[in-house]
Amino acid sequence: MGIAENVQAEKFQNLPLDLKGITKKFPGIIANDNVEFTLREGEIHTILGENGAGKSTLMNIIAGLYPADAGEIKVFGELVNFTNPRQAIEKSIGMVFQHFGLFPHRTVIENIAYGLEVRGNKKAERIEKSMEVLKMVGLDGWQNNYPRELSGGMQQRVGLARALAVDYANKGIKINAI
Repeated sequence: MGIAENVQAEKFQNLPLDLKGITKKFPGIIANDNVEFTLREGEIHTILGENGAGKSTLMNIIAGLYPADAGEIKVFGELVNFTNPRQAIEKSIGMVFQHFGLFPHRTVIENIAYGLEVRGNKKAERIEKSMEVLKMVGLDGWQNNYPRELSGGMQQRVGLARALAVDYANKGIKINAI
């Protein structure tokens, strides 16, 4: 194999996310049946399907909220077995919930900083990184408000900012790279 082939082969060995044979069953229903999914660097995907098709279940498995009954998940080539969301967050996997999942008793900045708090980042670093992401999503000036004081679209951006904050703190991503 030449140098170009080695580089190409190495690039595809360390995929950001690679799911093989993911299966999840609940009493009386198979929510996911042998699901295969690969995410390559720079790609954006949507998961579409009818109500009850297993989309949320699959996302909950990826985010560490549900364990898979079968199959494997690799994050950048590393086999993982998430048993809780903290483990997914440690691998820079965040989820923006359909219903936002914001903590009503926390301010916007505290909601954004939550993933960093779970990871054990110091408070000053959490606030600094969260403020940077807050500006990226166009909510500068709203950091001390509570979710109930925001529109639905603004709440969605807080959820997105929370997911981005963990990755941003690790890798210095830029919003235009998403």
